[in-house]
Amino acid sequence: MSQEARWRALIGPGRVPKQARQQALPGLASPNARAAAALLELSIATGVMSAYTTFLYVARPVFALVQAVGLLLGVQMQSWFQSGYWVCGLGFLVWQAAERGATGQSLGQRLLGIVTVDEDTGRPVGVARSLVRLGLHLVDVAPLFFGFIRPLVHVRRQTFADQVARTVVVEISVINQMAEVVK
Repeated sequence: MSQEARWRALIGPGRVPKQARQQALPGLASPNARAAAALLELSIATGVMSAYTTFLYVARPVFALVQAVGLLLGVQMQSWFQSGYWVCGLGFLVWQAAERGATGQSLGQRLLGIVTVDEDTGRPVGVARSLVRLGLHLVDVAPLFFGFIRPLVHVRRQTFADQVARTVVVEISVINQMAEVVK
């Protein structure tokens, strides 16, 4: 039996026609686990941004001196300090997306025991595809967060980003079962 056939045996058939849709397939991560992992990562990103703000506040005499030197040279440093705030938070989220692509799990997913994998092979999707998936989450947010509500009713519990990136989020036990079958 090929590895793809083993994967299909664990997660079910590929694209299901609308008429044949039933309840979600077993082994897929629950919407609650997915939301908790995402909220955990967003909370950490917010904490990183807050730590940056605190650092700027505590070291304000040093930064005031840097701003004064910058003004003498004709450079406005305030915008650089403000952009650092967003760079810290977005940098953390991009790092987590890269981790998700390389290993299948971000920090939040690792804590909740879920994995993002390619829907055909059951392997991590790679860094580039994971970053594209992260960008596609903007589409999930756009129409009143409908894309994040979609896993509640979708047969494969996929957001729009998951469907376009061809990924599924499964429980780690499914991946462990797949590894046992391959042995």
